[in-house]
This record gives sequence, structure tokens and C-alpha cells, in this order.
Amino acid sequence: MLISRRQRPPDTPIPTILLGGRPVPLQTSLSILGVEVNSVLTFTDHIRTIARKAAWKLSCVRRVSHLFDSQGITTFYAAQVRSLMEYAPLTWSSCPPSYLSLLDKVQARAQRLIRLKALQDQLLPPLQPLQQRRDVAGLCVVYKTHKQHVPHLAALRQPWAKPHGHTTRTAATRDHQLIVPFARTETSLRSFLPRYTRMWNCMVQQTQLYSTSSLQTFKECCERLDKAAIVLSTYL
Repeated sequence: MLISRRQRPPDTPIPTILLGGRPVPLQTSLSILGVEVNSVLTFTDHIRTIARKAAWKLSCVRRVSHLFDSQGITTFYAAQVRSLMEYAPLTWSSCPPSYLSLLDKVQARAQRLIRLKALQDQLLPPLQPLQQRRDVAGLCVVYKTHKQHVPHLAALRQPWAKPHGHTTRTAATRDHQLIVPFARTETSLRSFLPRYTRMWNCMVQQTQLYSTSSLQTFKECCERLDKAAIVLSTYL
């Protein structure tokens, strides 16, 4: 695969690569561990693929929905459909929101199917938004990297911010904030390190979750912070 920032490939001839005496054809995209990357280093094709597969799986759930109640369909959806849309999400979450909305449409269809199977007096909580689940997963990775010092995540470690020389409203939490890496483009700004470093700093300023003693407690608290999650999403 030829990787280039140009919209059109360069005019220079590409040498033929032989493998076992046979030429290797040039590809426009490659699938690495189930994640598809194209020649311009975007994940738009990958999002289309998993949205199409998730919609097909949801249609299969709809065909057998007469055999399940609302709780059964919720479990079936979480195991077979949502798990597909949440495979390696921190890799491709830098996609534009217009592409991520394709996954939200699949979940909206699942929510309607669950409500159709519910009883008249049964109150069903809405499904947790996919973006919120991705944000919680990203914050948990930052917590494991900087608080638990997990060895295999050492490459994601960012330097701690330097304390202020004077007293400010955020000076007390400055020692727990991280330096946000510089990003030149909007796509890079939505990638893992810039996005979740900024989200971590915002969480440190608003809550005390960074001082929790275990990852499980941190994750449970992040999932219950619905209002804080809205503030963080607006901030980003």
C-alpha cells in the first residue's frame, strides 16, 4: 500500500515487489488485526464496514425478536452487535462525527426494537451512548497509564504539567494535569492523545476521580457522571 498525504499518488513509478516470485499488487487499504486503514491514513472505510456488518447483525436479531423479551434483546444486542461496534474504538475514534453517527443510527434502531418488546408499564433505561462508552474507555486507559503505570502502555504516557508560579483556581489540581500534545489538524486533534489528555485535564478540574484507588471504582464513577460527560463532550 502506498501511503501519501496527496489526494493523487505521485507520478514517480512504484517498483514492483516480488514475494515468492510473484508480484504483490498495490492495495488501497489494509486490514491490520481487524482494523482497516486506507492509503490516506483514515478509518472512514472501516467505519462504513462495521456499520454495515452491525446493521446486518441487528436485522438478524429483529428476525428472532419474537422469541425474546426486551431484556433478552438488550443482552443479544450488547453481545452480538454493540461488541462489533466497540472493537478497538480508541484507534478509529478520530473519524469525523458524520461517520460515527452511522454507528449511532444502528443503536437507535436497536433502542426502538427494545421498546417495542417492552411491556406497557415497563420503564426501560436508554442505552448508554456509544460516544460516552468510548470516552470512559479512553479515560480508563489514561488512568492505567499515568496512575497504575501499566508497562505495555508506557508509550502513551504524557508528561505532567508544571505547577503554576502563582495562585489560581486550578493551581491545586495542576500537579494532576497532563501536557496536551500539539495537533495541527482537526483529525489529529480528535485522535487519542490530544483528545483524552484534554478530557483528563477537564475531569481533574471538575471532579476528584483521579484520586480513586482502583480502576474499577474509577470506571464506575465515570459511567455515572452523565452531566460531567456532557460538559466534557461540549468542551472538546
